[in-house]
Amino acid sequence: MSNLVSEVPLQAKYNPEGNAIDAGKATSWYGYGFDQFKANAGVWIGMVVVLFVIMFVLNVIPGIGPFIFNLLMPAFFGGLMLACQAHRESKPVTFEFLFAGFKDKFGSLALLGLIWMIGFFVVSMIVGVFAVAVFGGAIATGAAFGSASLMGLGFSALLGFVLLAMLIAIPLAMAIWFAPALVVFHNVAPIDALLMSLKVSLKNWAAFLLFFVLYIVFAILASIPLGLGWLVLGPVLIGAIYAAYRDIFLA
Repeated sequence: MSNLVSEVPLQAKYNPEGNAIDAGKATSWYGYGFDQFKANAGVWIGMVVVLFVIMFVLNVIPGIGPFIFNLLMPAFFGGLMLACQAHRESKPVTFEFLFAGFKDKFGSLALLGLIWMIGFFVVSMIVGVFAVAVFGGAIATGAAFGSASLMGLGFSALLGFVLLAMLIAIPLAMAIWFAPALVVFHNVAPIDALLMSLKVSLKNWAAFLLFFVLYIVFAILASIPLGLGWLVLGPVLIGAIYAAYRDIFLA
């Protein structure tokens, strides 16, 4: 169990402003997640497998399938946060936790997913329109006048917009990072949960950045053996996010 998380009492006081923490603590969150996974490996693998199957089935449904999955994802995640809480309180972690978010907090969690998707869609549309306008215009003009420099400018603009989209995706990830936990544990309204998650993530941007870099490294490693590593990384990531929530929001 990570040092900082182990120092936080089970019934710690909730701090909606968020604690400022050292960036290096991001490494201990993954350690906590792995310890939690080892304690109930079979249950966690089972929940992740079922979640992956649900994701696959919904994503092959044209049009509405991916929308439904993204709408329901915070509910699944909320249930998994409750599983993390049960482990910390030395209570049994059972498969039923995967669907625990579909009970009394389902409306708020689904609304959270809807609001986040709308924000993601709006940002993606804005970036896409500008990318098509600049990239397409430069390529078309360059082709019409035989200008390699204009065509090169178009490709450079496209690369710039890809980087811009990535930069915009970071705040969106920050906004959804703690939002399900805030809804489940503290009954925070969906919009407020997204804003609070974004605020504390920016407050601890160095820890968030290290967490994200480690995630990229672990994700690459987990994907190498036919993606089987995700059976471990998935539960570890969930536990790591729970550990980060406790360190940042509980005092």
